[in-house]
Amino acid sequence: MSDRPNILFVMTDQHRGDCIGADPDSPRDGDGRSLVHTPNIDSFVGNGALFTRAYTPAPSCIPARRSLLTGQTPATNGAPGWVTTPWEFEHTLPGELRDAGYQTKLAGKIHSIPPRNHVGFESMDQHEALWNHPNDDYTQWLERESDGKYDELSTGLGRNSWDPRPWHRDEYEHPTNWTTQRALDFLDERDETRPFFLNLSYVRPHTPFDPPQAYWDMYVDRDTPDPYMGDWVDDVHGDKIPEYPAIDAWLADLPPTIVHRARAAYYGLITHIDQQLKRVFDKLMTIGELENTFVVFCSDHGEMLGDHHMWRKSYAYEGSARVPLLVQFPESMEAPRQQLIDRPVGLEDLMPTLLSVADVEVPETVEGRNLLDLIEDPDREDWREWYHGEHAAGSYDPENGCQYLIDGTMKYVWNPVTGRELLFDLDEDPGEERDLTTDSAYAEDLERGREAMIDRLSGRSEGFVEDGQLSPTDAGPEDVGDPDDCASSS
Repeated sequence: MSDRPNILFVMTDQHRGDCIGADPDSPRDGDGRSLVHTPNIDSFVGNGALFTRAYTPAPSCIPARRSLLTGQTPATNGAPGWVTTPWEFEHTLPGELRDAGYQTKLAGKIHSIPPRNHVGFESMDQHEALWNHPNDDYTQWLERESDGKYDELSTGLGRNSWDPRPWHRDEYEHPTNWTTQRALDFLDERDETRPFFLNLSYVRPHTPFDPPQAYWDMYVDRDTPDPYMGDWVDDVHGDKIPEYPAIDAWLADLPPTIVHRARAAYYGLITHIDQQLKRVFDKLMTIGELENTFVVFCSDHGEMLGDHHMWRKSYAYEGSARVPLLVQFPESMEAPRQQLIDRPVGLEDLMPTLLSVADVEVPETVEGRNLLDLIEDPDREDWREWYHGEHAAGSYDPENGCQYLIDGTMKYVWNPVTGRELLFDLDEDPGEERDLTTDSAYAEDLERGREAMIDRLSGRSEGFVEDGQLSPTDAGPEDVGDPDDCASSS
């Protein structure tokens, strides 16, 4: 056993912050208990902390993961939206840990560009789910298992389909099981003389909504909550909601039965991941490393899941922008336990936090903050007042640009294309159903958010601020496109 702690970094894809059982805003059943069954993830809180106001700096896969791996904001690392430039970073989280003597391993998704770019991982078993990367490790494995007869998408659902159905093959062939098994294999074969950094990175609950049958059955006959629906929806969407939506539509007013089935499948995918994680914890216990392993669980961004007639991500709203973030401490680590921390934090905070855990110097290029400081004193006055996130408009919806600020209670949203503002009180209205921009009781909060946004965006090359005022512009990265169309990244 190494003197330095191991780090198990569990990451899911497109996982809403309210979709773990321990979250205060998780959907509830008729008895008032959490509907989403995640006992293994929830147990982190008993020996760690849950951040109930954790956000992605950019709510789509590539920019979120770039920020996480570099500890930088999207504007600094060149991805304030979906961009397909190569990942060429001076410092990355796995790279710094590798250089400090950690054995670094990825099992699952990273979404690096070009594919097979290791960005500091010594070894990788990849499942990228990219159209331009059809021969990743999982795809090749499933082809061998099925004698070439099946692939992950032979159901016809597609990578971004809201249309759900159970998984079509044996459960062990599901990508969640495969990713877990690659992590278990690593723990059996690792270099025992070195501490490890294992990034266990699942591609679900990202669409397709295809849980194994047992997990589909767990939710499909239960009541699921209706989507949140804001009083601002008609004003913001206008006539953009299609009468006959494609199965990968960003906006869709779907029948309640379809929404229910999609939600049931989504919850099933999450419970499937939760139960697979128990296999990893059992292995760590068996090999005597659990008590010496720091664990963090998070996602890159969320999923709108029909809220406000929206699906997928890249939006400023809670379903898309808020993510689960939990940590579990090794037994030997002195830190407060059983905390729910409601201060605003983000994915760029993970690099300085995990380097601190490993006693590795944090590069000067890192802009995130050490979450251990907040764990020690959740009320500390020198924490950030606002957390900032953004996403540039793309060809899939030229009016979908967003800038957002969260102080833990209030959220201010500004659309840099249309100039539309929204203001929400998240404590009173976690589903963002009531826009407070015209409520005189919140005039001070609106002005405070607006001034903070001006301060944050001043000097940006896009021209977001002119003469001290927010100024709508359609400017953005030249190669922003559809956040799931990777054809240009080869």
